[in-house]
Amino acid sequence: MESGESQSGRWWCPRGAPSIIPSSIGGTLGTLLIATLLAYVVVLHQRRKKLPPGPWPWPIVGNLGVLSGLPHRNLHKLAAKYGGLMYLQLGQVPCLVVCTAAAAKDLFKTHDATFSNRPKRLDHQVISGATYKSLTSAPYGPYWRQVRRVCNTELFSPAQHQSHESVRQEEIHSMMKVLMQASQTGDAIDLQSWSTGVTANNMTRMLINKRYFGTDISDQQQQKDFEELIDHVFGAAGASYISDFIPYLLFVEKLRGTVRKLEAIRAFLRRVLGKIFEVEKHRQRTLEGKRDANYVPDFVDVLLKTPLDDGEQFTDGEIISILSSMMSAGTESSANTVVWAMSELMLNPDMRKQAQEELDAVVGSGRLVQESDIPNLPFLRAIIKETFRLHPAVPLSVPRCSNQPCVVAGCHFPANTRLILNIFAIHRDPTVYENPDSFQPRRFLEQHPEVDHISGQSSYKLIPFGVGRRMCPAYNLGNTMVILMVANLVHSFDWSLPKGVGLNMAEVFKLVNFRKEALSLIAKPRSPAYLY
Repeated sequence: MESGESQSGRWWCPRGAPSIIPSSIGGTLGTLLIATLLAYVVVLHQRRKKLPPGPWPWPIVGNLGVLSGLPHRNLHKLAAKYGGLMYLQLGQVPCLVVCTAAAAKDLFKTHDATFSNRPKRLDHQVISGATYKSLTSAPYGPYWRQVRRVCNTELFSPAQHQSHESVRQEEIHSMMKVLMQASQTGDAIDLQSWSTGVTANNMTRMLINKRYFGTDISDQQQQKDFEELIDHVFGAAGASYISDFIPYLLFVEKLRGTVRKLEAIRAFLRRVLGKIFEVEKHRQRTLEGKRDANYVPDFVDVLLKTPLDDGEQFTDGEIISILSSMMSAGTESSANTVVWAMSELMLNPDMRKQAQEELDAVVGSGRLVQESDIPNLPFLRAIIKETFRLHPAVPLSVPRCSNQPCVVAGCHFPANTRLILNIFAIHRDPTVYENPDSFQPRRFLEQHPEVDHISGQSSYKLIPFGVGRRMCPAYNLGNTMVILMVANLVHSFDWSLPKGVGLNMAEVFKLVNFRKEALSLIAKPRSPAYLY
């Protein structure tokens, strides 16, 4: 046998001898690897000539890295280099990112219906039990249209919105008493928790005709559970799952424990919301013919009685999914906007004083701010617009995907192309807004008085509620609640930070853009008599 050959026919090398054969094999493998990479680069380069500009993708994962951390800011930085319509390769998924008002207008004027579908996501699949039956997650089609129609008719139509005015006023008045009590002891108030209490009670009264949270926030386990649930749900919705973009890597999410965590959120959601909505109790009441003559039917009863186009009824799971999306969208986004507005007013005391002077002139000192006052408060409305612009509640709109192949900007894209609307970047478009990173409410009184932030169709310069068919149906409610809460906070109290505490404006992304640190302020009553 030759010294270089083993009995098995495999090459071996005596210890200390030159490794001639392995080096040759290694050189061949290295050459093949380099050739493969070159071929990959050439093919990708040729393909990308036919696509909108965008960053170069890594093998396998593509541009998934930009979705980590603060993705709205990452994409905003990239847009400065690549433009308002940008292409990303997210694993196996092609993706278009819209970052300017002009690009949004061009795309949605033509392709709104095409990009009105929702991509399937791991969190939706696990938390909703793979039903995709909420207003947020349902695919674009007959079922989604029927759910949207029911919600618009029963909850968000102009007539329904007007009919709930007294509810909104009562809930704000009730929670203003909480602030008054805290001001007497000098305790700092967590405005996120306070505003969530207002919006949550408003939503439960709209949905089931009763207040769910008590007025003593610190002692309410129900509110604690709800706030924890919202934090988990939004955290899950804001996360990126590698299996959504590379399906064969689902095992990675299982190994990381992600699926197990999502299953725990699903169980927690059903427990918390089950106590709130009591769907089975509603069903039994319906079957018994409403024996209580004083009972007023609510939105759960409406869903139980609404026939679907195929003659079937909503299941209990579908009803919980619909109600869950209503509660989450109708509470935390508005509450969070109030917190950002107050944060900016704490940084700008001159603006806060000007807003108080306007409120005093219109409202006086003997009552709460009412909805009828809003048209007479132009500076306050400008503050709210500027807050929506600088701190959109959902800086990256809930992702959409195309339901068929389409041509965008002369480029061909397959069905299931992902679409990300970067509202954060659109609101900072330097071709629209001067000094876009500065809080300047007067821009909406002087340079941009025509901007309507709740139209969703006529203007793409300010779109905090999204655009087109998939825009938030509760835009009118959200806008009204934010204005009323901020107006009454500023009108009824003077505010200060606790001694020795600074104001950190850092943010954290959980689909909704939250403050990284809670905003806790001390309230001093200005005209307390009407708060008792």
